[in-house]
Amino acid sequence: MRDAGQAHRSVMSETPALPRSDTVAVWDFPLRVWHWALAGFVLVACVTPNTFDRLHRVAGYAVIGLLAFRLIWGLIGSRHSLFARISLKLRAAPQYILGMLRGETGRYLGLNPAGAAMLVVMLALLIVSTISGVMQVSVRFFGVGWIEQAHALSSNAIIALIAVHVIGTLWMSVLQRENLARAMLTGRKRVPGIIRTAPAAARAVVSARTRSQPEPAAGDENISVVPDLPPLRPSSTVAAAKPAGPARMPRSLSIHDKRLGVGR
Repeated sequence: MRDAGQAHRSVMSETPALPRSDTVAVWDFPLRVWHWALAGFVLVACVTPNTFDRLHRVAGYAVIGLLAFRLIWGLIGSRHSLFARISLKLRAAPQYILGMLRGETGRYLGLNPAGAAMLVVMLALLIVSTISGVMQVSVRFFGVGWIEQAHALSSNAIIALIAVHVIGTLWMSVLQRENLARAMLTGRKRVPGIIRTAPAAARAVVSARTRSQPEPAAGDENISVVPDLPPLRPSSTVAAAKPAGPARMPRSLSIHDKRLGVGR
């Protein structure tokens, strides 16, 4: 695997340097298509029950196909699409959500703990809703009370969760000063400029300490290889100014990571 500088130059070589000099590829193209397609079909399914039954069923079957794709992509996709570290983020979710309510968050390039919890709950509710919907129109389970109730309750919970997701996305965009909805369209997120955004006094302190060492090239700072955990939260002004060495990837790069330009 290349070092951080090489990975950063590989990302930067895909597009002109000026408009994307402070961004890095995070969400791959298949995941972005899945996200917006799922949003569209779920919306159609929510507004068509008991009025346009055929369209409602088509949307439900499309959601089933998208769920199957996401489960597969969670095993073979690029690093921020994987389910590999989901359990760690779920354990951190309660504390992270409390921090969100106080306006305190750690910054993650991929899903933060609250987003990971949202993903797991949403996938579970969609599975219950779609399976119960298919059973509801079958000959064997047609008219069965608990099937109809499961479908209605899970569908209503999905609508409520969508509202929470939208509000949470807007709230995080305000707290972190980044358009997260646009990031899911472009696939790129802002690079936390640890060295570039540090105050001049802190940079002077660090420069005096590291004067005897060769100065790292500007391209050597690459956030795309920093693991998702722990969050990118500087503990102090001086600590934020310290240049961090390239962190090792938590797993070997997949072909999808290479297409994103993360490394070779």
